[in-house]
Amino acid sequence: MRAELLIEGLGVERVLDKLARAHIPVLAARRTQKNALHLTVAAKESKKVFAILRGSCYNVKKVRPVGGARLVKACLRFPGLLLGGALTLAAVLVLETRVLKIEVEGSGAYYEEEVRAILQEGGVTPLSPAPERTALLSSRILSLPRVSFASLRFEGGVLRVLVEVSDEEEIFSPAPLKSPEAGILEELVVLRGTPCAEVGQQVEAGQTLISECVLIGEREEKVLVVGCAVLLCPVEGVFQGSEEAAFEAARLAFGEEAELFSERTEEGWRIYGSARLTVSSHMQ
Repeated sequence: MRAELLIEGLGVERVLDKLARAHIPVLAARRTQKNALHLTVAAKESKKVFAILRGSCYNVKKVRPVGGARLVKACLRFPGLLLGGALTLAAVLVLETRVLKIEVEGSGAYYEEEVRAILQEGGVTPLSPAPERTALLSSRILSLPRVSFASLRFEGGVLRVLVEVSDEEEIFSPAPLKSPEAGILEELVVLRGTPCAEVGQQVEAGQTLISECVLIGEREEKVLVVGCAVLLCPVEGVFQGSEEAAFEAARLAFGEEAELFSERTEEGWRIYGSARLTVSSHMQ
């Protein structure tokens, strides 16, 4: 914070020398009249300036707060205004974290009643905190018939729910997501459909991982499955050439992240190990 002083007197320019000898920094100085000098010093130094010039031929006419000091002084003069402003700011900050309005947008906006019911079941109501588990709410909205995309975005107290449905002319053929190979299920993400396997489970080739049948209320309906799975599958093959060339060929066949081992055989190099296989339905 700074303070501005108006000093008047003969030889007013010598005031700068006095303050320099007293080790008082002058932040700015300008001569407004022949015998008048405006000085800007740190607010905490203003009392020292008065003490040094008291009893001299100089007249310090006033001290005017500058910058932050002026703001502090104004706040002290109007404490009610300061309190009201603080309360208003606090209220705004609190309300910005609360759901003040819900807007359902997109080609599936006609599902507004169902979307609001899903949000309410998930604890999202007027003046409730902004939802954190949006993925769970999105997956439930995706379970509605013909819904192909759903997202939630919260900004400025408004929760915007974007719901898109598949084209009316699009061929709607629900089908389950099945495992193409035998292996261990490492990850299963289900945005729409019914999970039929658990992470860590050994699954067989052709086994259903996500079913297209879901319960909506008390009735069962078929929906377009949206989800993906990661399988850890055993791999094996015989490759010709050097061991290094065999490994390169195996990685091209099984993937760069495959964990592979080698064994020399009469037919060539037997490369074996495990590789991760990702399968999905209507997910990129």
